[in-house]
Amino acid sequence: MRKLLKFLASRLVITALFVLVQMAFLFLTIRYVENLFGLSILGSVTGLVVCFTILSHDDAPEYKLSWILLIMFLPVFGILMYLLFGNKKRSRRQKRRAEGYKDLMAAHSVDSFPKDIRQIGDVLNVDDVKLSRYVSGLSDSRVFGNTSAEYFPLGDECFPHMIEELEKAKSFIFMEYFIFQHGEFWDSILEILKKKVQEGVDVRVMYDDMGSINTLPMGYYKELRSYGIKAVAFNPVRARLNFRLNYRDHRKVCIIDGNTAFSGGINIADEYINRTERFGHWKDNGFMIKGDGVWNYTFMFLQLWEFVAPKEFRTESFVPYAPTVSAEQDGYIQSFGDSPLDEFNVAENAYLHMINNAKDYVWISTPYLILDSTMTNALTLAARAGVDVRIITPAVPDKKLVFALTRANYASLLANGVKIYEYKPGFIHSKMFLSDDRNAIVGTINMDYRSFFLHFESGTIFYGGKIVSEVKKDFLETGKVCREVTQKDYEKRSRLQKLMGNICKLVAPLL
Repeated sequence: MRKLLKFLASRLVITALFVLVQMAFLFLTIRYVENLFGLSILGSVTGLVVCFTILSHDDAPEYKLSWILLIMFLPVFGILMYLLFGNKKRSRRQKRRAEGYKDLMAAHSVDSFPKDIRQIGDVLNVDDVKLSRYVSGLSDSRVFGNTSAEYFPLGDECFPHMIEELEKAKSFIFMEYFIFQHGEFWDSILEILKKKVQEGVDVRVMYDDMGSINTLPMGYYKELRSYGIKAVAFNPVRARLNFRLNYRDHRKVCIIDGNTAFSGGINIADEYINRTERFGHWKDNGFMIKGDGVWNYTFMFLQLWEFVAPKEFRTESFVPYAPTVSAEQDGYIQSFGDSPLDEFNVAENAYLHMINNAKDYVWISTPYLILDSTMTNALTLAARAGVDVRIITPAVPDKKLVFALTRANYASLLANGVKIYEYKPGFIHSKMFLSDDRNAIVGTINMDYRSFFLHFESGTIFYGGKIVSEVKKDFLETGKVCREVTQKDYEKRSRLQKLMGNICKLVAPLL
């Protein structure tokens, strides 16, 4: 009962109730005006206009179809829901900031770093050069050598290394995470940040307000600022109708002095390091890079920071934050960001490139498997062509509806030879791609619509190096505690489960 009362009194529930009340009031007001003036057709006409607008957008067909069906069946409600959760149109202020966001690429470039992929074209194969050129061209993310990388198959292993490196900070610390939550993980880091501020270190923290809505109090950034930490809440959630709820910051990165960076799937909360348990064992991953390759993450952070931070926290030049230490060469790396502020799906296309160019195998782990037709076709074509395609998903759900939807996507994959495994000990949150002992992508990008279309995301492509073999080892070890889902198992589902699966697939882009 205490937990229930605490949940009902949470900021998320209270905010949701306020929004629902306002939506109900707006809905009833529109209905009243329609009846009062005999404009019953108004909602349908408006719905058609919105549907044609959606059709004109350059989005995945499934994404557009789901919203159009909702609006056609429930015009007024559907339009309101679309404006809240599906509308990518930005306000004038956001447009101005977005233009500035893009301008930062040119204004704050560090010319001492190689820009042209041809400088390492004799090292990478043709397919790798194509991938790196594509990613570089869209996100200004360069390929670096002189960078070391260490892989952590669990958040538990990443945690002590992060603490150790934060203690060494001399110049600046940048932290950007979807979720912060008080506990051993965050409280240990916070004490270090407070101490570093006193030592004159420039400490900046950015958290997503929706991601942390259940884990941090409202206006938590003010408390952090009282310690001398420059802190911002990304896209704050208000207890009112807000047609700008999209564009969440789903990145996870910690940068120290421009020479060390941590990233992966790990948020700053105790469940990610298995100090608390909610959905069985939490399987996540992370990595630490040192050297020139850290620059891409520093640049991404500062670029987004300039987009959201108040004027007193802005940065005049990015150059002082460039790496000052090069590491021993270990393959090549390319860290990249994906932004909903442009029309390019960099992350999904990077995944597709790896699938389409795999010769022997492509192995994937993802907490959510919500696929559009393009991704489904790529996976099934690769499997049909004899490529060993394996996907690991959770056996224990963190969100039951999304879990049902993930399983609903098994059908066509299994029928075409894709192998699917579920992680029996609990929830697997790691997001990684591995191909042909040659390339790996590790980052924050889920295989779902929100990550591909509506979130700020990040990932790192590893071209060779020992980390690729470490990712493979992790995948094989994880596979030992997974159960394989067979076509026969999947067909044993009841009619109700199949029906619910089909319904879930229909509304998938709305989740």
